[in-house]
Amino acid sequence: MARWVASTSASTGAVERVEIVTRGARRDYTAEEKAAFLAEAAEPGARVLEVAQRHGISPSLIHRWRREAEGRPVKRKTAPRPPQLVPLVVGPGVPAAVAEAVTPVRETVGAAIEVVLRNGRVLRVGGEADAAVVARLAAALEA
Repeated sequence: MARWVASTSASTGAVERVEIVTRGARRDYTAEEKAAFLAEAAEPGARVLEVAQRHGISPSLIHRWRREAEGRPVKRKTAPRPPQLVPLVVGPGVPAAVAEAVTPVRETVGAAIEVVLRNGRVLRVGGEADAAVVARLAAALEA
């Protein structure tokens, strides 16, 4: 694990040295190493966190190895299942009962737009109004 720290010059404030802390590569521990860590963590008065810190490992590893040694299931992340297609059955048309129950869609009038002009006048138009027409009206009312 490389460790990098930035230090600056007191007089100029320029960075003289940069040190960056990086994660080491994933390590595989032998059965003997795992057994030694577990034995140390099982000693009276021992704390898993302290044992893990002493050896530079995550406490969760010791807990995982303990569960494995006891034969308890270990939680593992499962890969997401790939998406699946759902079968679609297309029949010959819509049944008459359904067709009668469907209400026709009404055409709705666009919402009203209100524009407050710089001179304080208010221009209100329907939402379906053409933008060019609204611009011409606004220009005329501002004159």
